[in-house]
Amino acid sequence: MDKELISRKIIQLERALGRIAGHIGRNAGVFSADYDAQDIVYRNFQIVVQNCVDIASHIIAEENFEIPRTMGESFDVLHRRGIIPAAMAKELRNMTVLRNIIVHDYTRIKIEKAYPLLENSLKTLPKFCRTVLK
Repeated sequence: MDKELISRKIIQLERALGRIAGHIGRNAGVFSADYDAQDIVYRNFQIVVQNCVDIASHIIAEENFEIPRTMGESFDVLHRRGIIPAAMAKELRNMTVLRNIIVHDYTRIKIEKAYPLLENSLKTLPKFCRTVLK
């Protein structure tokens, strides 16, 4: 496994999580009125999720696991192979859905639904990194 590649992805992920953390934690009402914060958070969330998908894809390819049909399914493969727990796979799949909405249909974002997922990403994604590094 290319640990250097995964380390670079984790460094990018951690930087983007730091940018998200700087704008999440106030409350959803304040966030919904701050369009600059939304732009920063959504862009960095996209980076974070993409790096997680890239890490999952790398592990899947290196281990010659079954090929997922979607980005979100990558995390199901990791779960089925005992690399991440079911709850983490489900949360990462949900984050992939939000990433896809951000990328493909930005106007459909419902802040009241997205905000809790953005908050959870600050806890879940560092756990994902620690888990795959083991």
